[in-house]
Amino acid sequence: MKTKKNQKQVSIEEYIENYCQEKRIRGRFAVYVSPKTHSNLKTAVRLFASEHHTTTSSLADSIISCHFKEYRELLNDVHEEHTRELLEWLKDRGGSEEPEEQSDDVEQ
Repeated sequence: MKTKKNQKQVSIEEYIENYCQEKRIRGRFAVYVSPKTHSNLKTAVRLFASEHHTTTSSLADSIISCHFKEYRELLNDVHEEHTRELLEWLKDRGGSEEPEEQSDDVEQ
């Protein structure tokens, strides 16, 4: 079996453990994928469905969950950078355009 240079090498057992376990997803949301990706998901599911009760939804959920686990640090760094940029933008913008402070005091 040929593999691409950048493809992470895992055993079939690791793949099954990471992606092909039965999952009961109670709260669901729709996620749209291309027809090609959906076809690939269905093909992969057929390989493991009978023995591991893998479904298209559980495989997609596992793939996405593993992605977030693998890239958590990078995503957190990006989030922090965007937060800093937003705060700087708000600070710069607020310097001359601050709304007048309204007093809750009752005039006498």
